Amino acid sequence: MSDKLKKKILTLSERAWERKLSWPEVTSWLSNFNGEVEDQETETLHALYLLSQSMYFGQGLIREMLKSIYSHLYRYPIIEDIRKNNNDTLDPKFIEREFKKELYATRFLGVGNPSESGPHLLYYFRQINNLSKFLFIDSAEILEIDRNDDVVKIKQRNPHIRRYVFLDDVLGSGTQVAKYLTDILREINYITPKSKVFYYSLFATTEGLNAARSEHLFDGNVECIYELDESFKCFSNESRYFTNLEGGIKRDVAYNVAHGYGSKLWPRHPLGYKDGELLLALYHNTPNNCLPLIWAEGNQRNPWIPIFKRFHKKYN
Repeated sequence: MSDKLKKKILTLSERAWERKLSWPEVTSWLSNFNGEVEDQETETLHALYLLSQSMYFGQGLIREMLKSIYSHLYRYPIIEDIRKNNNDTLDPKFIEREFKKELYATRFLGVGNPSESGPHLLYYFRQINNLSKFLFIDSAEILEIDRNDDVVKIKQRNPHIRRYVFLDDVLGSGTQVAKYLTDILREINYITPKSKVFYYSLFATTEGLNAARSEHLFDGNVECIYELDESFKCFSNESRYFTNLEGGIKRDVAYNVAHGYGSKLWPRHPLGYKDGELLLALYHNTPNNCLPLIWAEGNQRNPWIPIFKRFHKKYN
């Protein structure tokens, strides 16, 4: 079974993962499993199985997904409205002219500060969709302070903007979106009630989508390219990863390995942030909702070699 899994992983790396992994790298990762939870052979077998079920999205796929965000989630709905409001016109010149008006009244933003993954994606989003630089702003540029005769008011910096579109890579539990955007969204809705605010993500859990669609955040204006429902949680009752098992692979053993080592790597969230249980990695980072045994780097007390390394945020 180990040889079969090795062949599958190397095939995935060659054909789907943009040659992300070599077998020596996999071997180094497998050296972490030293028999603390199950016997060593059983641990490495189940670790290989979890790796073989993982999804890795390289730069090429991410770029295509960013193209889909623009064409399917942003552009198409606007064009549908243009046609609907103009007797279902099929005139391409008219439609494109009206669409450009809507585009120029839109601003695209990232989630988080400029060093994080949301804003990082804006560069590729602009590039792959051939968009003008002026369409992109920071959230601090939405509003401005107006001082007139000792009267201070907060107003919309550009009153011609009708859409603010926030872009993100992964919407997990929704905690980070609420943390970053609750206050600014409250201000936007209060000061610019005629403007609409949207949130588009490459990946999103069903839980995260429901949270972001709440009235105090985006009030339903939330979409993603790839929804991660309950079946993408590795050990959920609906898990897609443990059907038609063979070669000695057992769900409860895989759980013991993931939870056992995860408890050492991240005691508060041994199966990923808020029990995310994902098997997902992106070329620019690995979400902390993923199993820690995939991405954790460990420390002197608990050394660990990651297979899809996560680059943590430093807050101080």
